[in-house]
Amino acid sequence: MSRVIPSATSQWVIESNTGISGLKLKHDNTYLWGATPGVVPLSDGAGSVLAIGEAVTRFSTESRVAATFHRPWLGGKLTSIAQTSQIGARADGLLRQYAVFHEDELVAIPSNYSFVQASTLPCAALTAWNALFCGSVGLKPGDVVLTQGSGGVSLFAIQFARAAGATVISTTGQVGGERETHLRRLGAKVVLSYRDSDWGEQAKAATGGRGVDFIVEVSGAAEQSAAALRIGGQIAVIGGAGGSGGSAFDMRITMGELRRVAVGNRDQFEDMNRAIEANGIEPVVDKTVWRFEQAKEAFEYAQLGKMTGKVVVQITD
Repeated sequence: MSRVIPSATSQWVIESNTGISGLKLKHDNTYLWGATPGVVPLSDGAGSVLAIGEAVTRFSTESRVAATFHRPWLGGKLTSIAQTSQIGARADGLLRQYAVFHEDELVAIPSNYSFVQASTLPCAALTAWNALFCGSVGLKPGDVVLTQGSGGVSLFAIQFARAAGATVISTTGQVGGERETHLRRLGAKVVLSYRDSDWGEQAKAATGGRGVDFIVEVSGAAEQSAAALRIGGQIAVIGGAGGSGGSAFDMRITMGELRRVAVGNRDQFEDMNRAIEANGIEPVVDKTVWRFEQAKEAFEYAQLGKMTGKVVVQITD
């Protein structure tokens, strides 16, 4: 069947919403922005370039690419414009067969990756990469990294840390179960239960009392993370995760660095892809890859939290 590529698209855009009726209290979303009505969802995706403009130099037809999450963020520090330009949240995302992008908003995917594998990279993988390598001091061989749970960011962080020669301590709610086995298979040396009220102290004890160098904070357990951190260590807070209570005081004691991580820029994405190729890192994809017509079921499945790895919807064969 021949492929028909849309040549032009028109749409109505609502530029602002005002009024108290637009407010909604959300309890189950730790990210800063959730789904936006009228916006095509999904921020992560990969595919093939079908057509290009005359001035395009970065790619050609049939180039295998992934889209960047913060579209205008090519390098340097995050700007307010880039912060509010996320695809799948503020602009149409990738749950569609065709999309038009500026060439600067795309990166070449790892040559050894399928589109299914590459679709997992733009947010989870790049967030993990940024957390470990793009702070004031990057991860070094011999460092100790603490990851939390078995979500996409944490699973990538384990693999990146091991590839860099670091030791990994992970937390899970299923010590002794399949989740622990999976975390150890990826490279975690020590696995602790986040259900224990003192897992932060346990993590510190596992380092001989020194404390961990890097923490990828995704659970909102800031107090426990601060308890695990070494003097001068780094906590990378992902999305809207965080905590309250004594965590600020604990951070003063450790003289640690607390920074929020907002995915990453295009330069970091390209650096990460080169590292993935060089080290043979493979993403963890859930056993079920959903079809486009099953997208609703895929969202419901992901919300249950029973997947292992990334949930992927394959738009076309």
